[in-house]
Amino acid sequence: MFRSFRSSVLGFCVTLTTYALAQSPGGYATNLRAWYKANSSAYRDGGSTLCTNGQTVRQWNDRSGNNLNMTQSSSSQRPTWYDGSGSVHCNYNPSLRFSDHYLQRSSGTGVLVNGTTYNKLNLYAVYHDNSASNFDWLFTAGGNNGLNRVSLSMNYGGSADFDCDVISTSNRVTPSTNTALPIGRTNIIAVKSDNAGIFGGSPSSANVVQAFCNGAASVSRTTRTPITANNSIAQIGDNELVTTDATDEPFGGDAMEFILYTGSVSQAMHERIETYLALKYSVTLSGHDYFNSAGTNIFALSGGYTNDIIGVIRDDGQAIEQKQSRQQDDSTRIHIGSLASTNAGNSSSMGGNLRSVVVGHNGAAMRSSAGTAFEVPSGGGLYSRIAREWKVTNTAYTGTFGMNFRLNTSPIIASDLCLLVDDDGDFSNASVNGTPQGLTFTYSGGVVSVTGISTTLIPANATRYITIASTSSATPLPVELLYFKAELIPLAEVATQWATATERNNDHFEVERSIDGILFERIGEMAGQGNAEITHTYTLVDHQPAPGLNYYRLKQVDLDGSSTYSEVQAVMVEHEEWTVYPNPAHDHVSIKGYEGSLRDLVIHDAGGRRVPLPQGEARDGRLDVSTLARGIYIGRLGDRVIRIVKE
Repeated sequence: MFRSFRSSVLGFCVTLTTYALAQSPGGYATNLRAWYKANSSAYRDGGSTLCTNGQTVRQWNDRSGNNLNMTQSSSSQRPTWYDGSGSVHCNYNPSLRFSDHYLQRSSGTGVLVNGTTYNKLNLYAVYHDNSASNFDWLFTAGGNNGLNRVSLSMNYGGSADFDCDVISTSNRVTPSTNTALPIGRTNIIAVKSDNAGIFGGSPSSANVVQAFCNGAASVSRTTRTPITANNSIAQIGDNELVTTDATDEPFGGDAMEFILYTGSVSQAMHERIETYLALKYSVTLSGHDYFNSAGTNIFALSGGYTNDIIGVIRDDGQAIEQKQSRQQDDSTRIHIGSLASTNAGNSSSMGGNLRSVVVGHNGAAMRSSAGTAFEVPSGGGLYSRIAREWKVTNTAYTGTFGMNFRLNTSPIIASDLCLLVDDDGDFSNASVNGTPQGLTFTYSGGVVSVTGISTTLIPANATRYITIASTSSATPLPVELLYFKAELIPLAEVATQWATATERNNDHFEVERSIDGILFERIGEMAGQGNAEITHTYTLVDHQPAPGLNYYRLKQVDLDGSSTYSEVQAVMVEHEEWTVYPNPAHDHVSIKGYEGSLRDLVIHDAGGRRVPLPQGEARDGRLDVSTLARGIYIGRLGDRVIRIVKE
C-alpha cells in the first residue's frame, strides 16, 4: 500500500554552521567566483540575523569569499526562506521560494568583471520550477538584450526550453524542459564553456558551450564566441531592472543553490560538484558515477541500480553533512539516528569526514511478482519478497543507519518481515536478517521502517544488495496496483486509468487532484472488487481540470477504512483553439472566432486560482482586462481554453 508519511519529529530546528572559506563545491575552489546556497547565509536583514522558516530574505550572502552578496531593499519583492520541513522538493534542506520576487547586485558591482573576456565559464544551479506556462528568469548577470550576459531562463515564448546564455545569446544552448529538465521536479543544470575543451559532447572539443542536465550531457551545444563582459546588474529570480530585455518575468519556484566558476572545471571536478548537489538535494545523476571531494567513487552507475539515488554523506571539504535523504516521490528514505523534519534538525553525526552510504534501486515494483518470488534463499522459510532491489555502497561509514519503504500492500505485520542482503544481486543465496542481526522492523501508515542496519550487514568500503521479504502468509506482499496514469484527452479533459492484478478487502478507489502537488482534493470515486484474483481496469475522467499543471493520485480505501496512495502523475492542461489579440494586452482582448457573450467565461491565474471576471460587459468576443493584475491567465468557456497575458 502507498501512503504519504510525515516525519516522526513534528517540530523543526534551524542549525546553520559558518564554514571556512576553504570549503567549496566538490572541494574545488580555484576560480570560484560566486556561491549562493539556501542552507547558509540567508538573512532577514542586512547580514546579522539569519532567516527562520517563513521569513523573507533581504540579503543572501556569497560563500565564495568574494562577497558578491545579493540583496533586496523592497520588502514586497523579497523571496521567502523555508527550512525544508514542508516540502519533498529539497530533500530536507532549505530553499528560497520566488514568485514575483528577486535579489540583485547593482550595476557596476555585479558578479562579472567589466571588460574581461571570459574564455572559461561554468555555472551550476539547483531549482524546482512550479509551472511550465510562465517565462521565468532564474539567474542573469551582465548586459541587455543577451549581450555580455550569463543567464538561465525558462519557457520563453511558451516553448519548453531552458535557455542558457554564456556569455551572450550567440552562445545559447537550450535543453528541453519536457525531457531533460521536467517541470515539477528538482533539477541540476550545468552550463559549461571552456576554450581548452569540455567533455560530454559528441565529439568532445574546445570552444564549445554545452548544457548538462542532471548529470547527462545535453544534445544542445554550440560554438563559443569570445565576448567581453560588462559588470551590469545581476539578479536571481527575475530580470526586472534590465529594461530592454524581456523585463519583469519572475521565476516561480524554489531555488536552492547557484555556483559560478570563471575558470576551467575539469571533468573530475565537475563530477564531484554534481555529486555534492545530487546527494544534497536528492537528484539522480545519469551521466557519471558519484565521487566525493577526495575523488573516491562512492556509487557506481552499474548493474541497472540507477534509479532514485539517495544517500547520507559527510564531506567537510564541501561543507555537507546530509544525515537523511528521501526520493523525490518520498517512497524510500535513508537516515542516521532518528528521522527529523529537516536535515539540520537531525542531531546525529556521521562520526568522521568522507563517510557515506549511497543507495539506488533497479526500478522494479514495490510489491512481489512472479519473476522474483523464486529468487530467494532456500530453507529460509520465506513466503514472498518484493521485486524492487537496492544497491547499497558504504564508504568508510562505521555506524548504523535506517531505511523507510512505502509499500503498496496490506496487511503488514512488522514481525513477519526480514531484510535480504546479498553480495551480487542474486538473492537465491542471500542472507536472511531480522531481530537476531540487530534489526528493528516497524509499520505505520503504509510505511515499513528498518533500523539498526550495521556494518555486519553492509561492511564499510563495500557494496551489498538488499530487498524486503516476508516469512508469513499473514503478510503476503501481494501484487496489487499494476499502474496508475493520467493523460490529456480531447476537450481539455484528463483521463485517469489504473489496473489491479489482485484485490484484498478493497472497498473503493478515490481519484484526487492538486494544482500545487501538495494539497489534494477528491474529484471522483469508484467501487472496488472486494477480493479478486484477476486483473481489473478502471477509468475516471476529470471533466474540469484546472488550467496549467494538474497533479493526480489514486487513493485506495480498504473495508476497514485504512487507505493507501499511488505515485503522483502530472498533466499539463493548456489548449487554445481561438486567437486572442492583442496578447499581451493592457485594457481589452478580442477573441477571434467567437462573437457571443462571455458571461460564462471562467478565468484562472497561473497558479490555478479562480479570479473574478473583470467588471463591464463582456460581449461580442471582447473582454475588459484592465482590472486584472499583470500576469498569465487561462480562460475556460465550455470545452474551449484560451491563454491571456496581461501587461
